[in-house]
Amino acid sequence: MRYQITKAECRKRIQGVCEGCGGHLEPIKTVNNANEPTYWVGCLDCSCFRGGIEKKYFVVARKLVESGEFAPYDSMSKHDYEDSEEKLKYYYDSQTASASWLVRRIDILLRYD
Repeated sequence: MRYQITKAECRKRIQGVCEGCGGHLEPIKTVNNANEPTYWVGCLDCSCFRGGIEKKYFVVARKLVESGEFAPYDSMSKHDYEDSEEKLKYYYDSQTASASWLVRRIDILLRYD
């Protein structure tokens, strides 16, 4: 069977941690939109395909989200997700995934622009 992205190729793309939950990233066997077998980088802890981010950005983003200081998706109200641990985890992971990339971008702007 020929894979569009092999497990080894996928493993090379892994950088850092899951930007949503901070979990371990690994190659996950799946199919692409053409229904061809492939591997994508993903996190089994939060069941998402992710790109990965340096842990320092995740840590800062999670602190900002958990403290209520920053929520990139303002259409998501934390109150709507507090009725179960699973929903609250989804809220934090979703907000943190976006916040992680924004924290990274801010760091780059502060250092190079």
